[in-house]
Amino acid sequence: MYPEQTTSPFQSLLRLVLLVIGFTFLSQVIGILMLFFYYKFTGQVFSLATLMHGSANEMRFLLLMSSLGSFVVPACLMHTREGYGITYFKQEYAPQAKQFAYIFFAMLAFMPLMSLIGHWNESLQLPDNMRSVQVWMERSEQESGDLIKGIIIETSFVGFLFNLVVLALIPAIGEELLFRGVLQNIVGRWFSNSHVVIWVVAIVFSAIHLQFFGFIPRMLLGAFFGYLYVWSKNILLPIFGHFVNNAGATMMSFYYTRNGKSYEEINAFEMQSWWIYVVGFIFTAIFVFLFYQSTQKENHGERLEEN
Repeated sequence: MYPEQTTSPFQSLLRLVLLVIGFTFLSQVIGILMLFFYYKFTGQVFSLATLMHGSANEMRFLLLMSSLGSFVVPACLMHTREGYGITYFKQEYAPQAKQFAYIFFAMLAFMPLMSLIGHWNESLQLPDNMRSVQVWMERSEQESGDLIKGIIIETSFVGFLFNLVVLALIPAIGEELLFRGVLQNIVGRWFSNSHVVIWVVAIVFSAIHLQFFGFIPRMLLGAFFGYLYVWSKNILLPIFGHFVNNAGATMMSFYYTRNGKSYEEINAFEMQSWWIYVVGFIFTAIFVFLFYQSTQKENHGERLEEN
């Protein structure tokens, strides 16, 4: 049996970090071994060099294994094995259909501003005395872009469905379970201020992707998902929001690729009229406020029934 006292946040964080490192490594080893035997079975010559420039399906498979090993498995093990009376994946209140709608429309309305913030983030330059860091960041961004480019440029419907699973569904589930479910709980045992907790986890969430020219928009998304979890007390809602964000980008890429656009053209920024950003911000605020109100009414009603 587990001890009755709650483990310290440091112990939980250390356990989480070790699980993430261990299963990230293990998932990649298993993935490479499975591809090795697949290559042997099909009579192909296997090498790590050819693997890194393999087909889109091979890249999808490795990315799937990475998501499972880095996020899903560690989060589930923390939830089921740490014990101590800690509940990581809260589902205290059943989500309402209108709450899913509010999240969907809030993210849709915020898309123009998100694109603008991302463009501004990409244009940031470090001081000359940090040139080596700038070069490293650009190289890291290029490597990530090359991997995604090989997967996202897809014209077949089957490939698009695979992309929805690998780029949208599994990352949404795994990253929200790990960051909002587990890490936000651990950090919350250090800080009593929920705003501090949400933004600390959002910064970690963005930094761990190692895509620094998209750091700020990803941090804002992480904070938004964090507030969804705190307000709703249900992990399904930030998972849905995360899925909407990733699935939207995947669907747009599929649509534009089918219409003959290149990866560079898809990612090119186009400045919109100022009123589009203003209207987008207003509607984003409205839908977020409606979502917040729906959770407060629900929680308040629950407390009245208890009284």
